[in-house]
This record gives sequence, C-alpha cells and structure tokens, in this order.
Amino acid sequence: MLKNKFKIITLLLVIILSMTIPIVRADDDTNISVENSDNMDINPISDDPTTSEDNFKKSDVYLSGDNVTIDYIVDGNLFVAADTVTINSQIGGDAFIFANKVIIEDQGYIFSNLFTTCQYVEIKGVVYDVYALSKDVSIADGYIYRDLKVLCDTLNITGTVGRNVFASCANILFNNEQDDNSSTGVISGNLNYSSKDEITIPEGAVSGETNFTKEIVNTQDNIQDYLIEIGTFIATALIIWLLCLWITPKFLNNTNILITKKILPVIGIGLLTPIVAIIASIILFILGITSSIGFLTLGLLFILLGISNSIFIIAINNLVCNKLKVEKTIGIFGMLIASSVVLWLIELIPYIGGLVKFISVIIGLGMLIYSIPVKFKKEKVEEE
Repeated sequence: MLKNKFKIITLLLVIILSMTIPIVRADDDTNISVENSDNMDINPISDDPTTSEDNFKKSDVYLSGDNVTIDYIVDGNLFVAADTVTINSQIGGDAFIFANKVIIEDQGYIFSNLFTTCQYVEIKGVVYDVYALSKDVSIADGYIYRDLKVLCDTLNITGTVGRNVFASCANILFNNEQDDNSSTGVISGNLNYSSKDEITIPEGAVSGETNFTKEIVNTQDNIQDYLIEIGTFIATALIIWLLCLWITPKFLNNTNILITKKILPVIGIGLLTPIVAIIASIILFILGITSSIGFLTLGLLFILLGISNSIFIIAINNLVCNKLKVEKTIGIFGMLIASSVVLWLIELIPYIGGLVKFISVIIGLGMLIYSIPVKFKKEKVEEE
C-alpha cells in the first residue's frame, strides 16, 4: 500500500514538472458572439448548428507546449503553460497563463479575468480584468473593460482601460515611442501607481485621480522576488495537497463541509488557538521545568500557521471543483494552481490583501484543529 502511494506521488510530481498533456476535449456545438469592443455589447453563448468540434470547446481547457495558439472558442476557463501563447478567439471564463510571451490578438476576447506571469504581455483585443506579473505590459490599442492590476518594469497604454489601474512599475507610457502619430492611451478611472520616481502623465490620459507612492526597491529585483514568492506559494499548496491526498484523504473530502456548514466554529477555533497556545507557552516558560514543552508548543503553532493558508486554498479549490463537477485528479491539480495564483494576487492588493490573508490563515488553522478531535472520535468508535 505504501509503495503504491509513493508511485502516485511520483506520478503527480512528474505531471507538475511536465504539464505536457492537453486535458480537456469538447463535443458540444455552440458559439459566442461579441459586438465591437467600442460599444461593449456582450451577447452570451448562443446556439449555432454550424459550429464544429474543431472551433468550440465546451469545457475548461488545459494546454502546454512551446508555441500555443488558441484559435477556437473556449466556453470555460483556460489554463496554459508555454513559451509563447497567442489568443485569437473568445474565452468564456478566466485565463490562467504562465509563459514567456502572451499576446491577445485583435480578435481575442476574454470574458472574465486574465491572470498571467510572463516576460511580456501584449493586449490588442478585449479583456474584462487583468492581473499581470510581467517585465513589460502593453495595452496595444486593446480594451480593458474593468481594472488593470500589474507589477512590471514598463507599462505602455495605447488602448483604453475602462476603470482603474493599479500598477507598480518603473515607467508608464501612454503612446508608442516609435510612432509620434500614435494615439494616446486612456484610463477612464483612477491611476494608482508606485515607482522609484514620479512619472509624467500626459494631459487627458487619466480621467480620474492620479495617486503616486514612492518606491525604494528596484523594480526588476522586486519582480524576481515576486516570481520566487509565487512559485513557493504554489509549490507549498501542491505539496500540502499531495500529503493530505496520501495521509488524510478523508480530510480533503470533509473540507467542503468545514468551509460551509461548520464555518462559524472553524473561525472560532482558528481565532482561539493562537491565543490559547501563546498563553499556555508563557505559563510553561514561567514554570521553568516545562519550558521545553513551551518551545515545542510555539514551534507547532508556527508550523500550523505556516500551512494554514495552503489548507484554506485547498478547501476553496475543492469547493470550486465540486461546484464545477471537476472530479479527475489532474483537473483538481490544475484548478489548485489557478486558485493559488488568484489568492496570491489578491493578497498583493493593499489593505484588502492583508485582511484576506488573515482570514485565510484563521480559517485554515481552524479547519486543521477542528478536524483533530473528529478524527480521534471516529477512530475510537471503530475500535469499539
């Protein structure tokens, strides 16, 4: 049994490193129709008997390779790991892309969010919201329907952002430096940016307010640090998930109940556990003889706090997979990567991110502690 479990973990680790197999195929015939992006009138998916299997995928799509081109409609979420990714069609859900270069062509339309970590991203089409960690980001006559949130070296906007921009970058441009006649990009909402030095914003480029925060750190080093951080964040969640899948699969099955029907006691336990552990450790330190137990208690608390965020991600991911009826292990794996990226990006948002991280740690810790007596109780009943 133990040997088989090691084989399973080895197989999953190989999948993590390779990501070379397309997972989803589609077999339904429908179509997505979109009006001109200037008017932003969006027609939902409509039936079209002329649509074939080759140009429509009615499911989530997982892809990898050197050069990946999406030239068919995806009625679902898109997950891609590749060198160059080109989208020249309509994506009905979110797009999660890890690549060197990402291009959203003129005919590209992402109905929801684009989450990407890459060296270069160029948007010529339409995306609802963009979350990007990249060296260079170009809104090349494209249209961001809502918000743009980006950490980069250079941000060039020659298109339109429908609402607000949140950027941490060394430079922001609003036209093509190689073309003096090019039109100036427009931000319809507010521009909130941080940089080493304040950037000159062309008149009329920002309709709302411009808020500048001075940065001390080097942007390029900052990007490298963030890449390492997001890699560690994802890897931790995957490792914890694999360990739970191997050691306590019942806990994974119970996370949906814990995060929905048992959420109040879980939050209560998550809040009380650090307080009780710290007070108990202080008492043990005062007693002197049991100080080693106090150090052990604090060490265990820090370990649990360190993995609590991953437990929360796993629970949310299981809930999402259950709603979307994703049952295959590789599908859950792909969704877990996406969930980790989403939560990590949310935690970057000032003020909101800190609150989200606090809540996720408390809930994750509460789920861990709440599950311990339940497990012991079940084992006791089985022995009787």
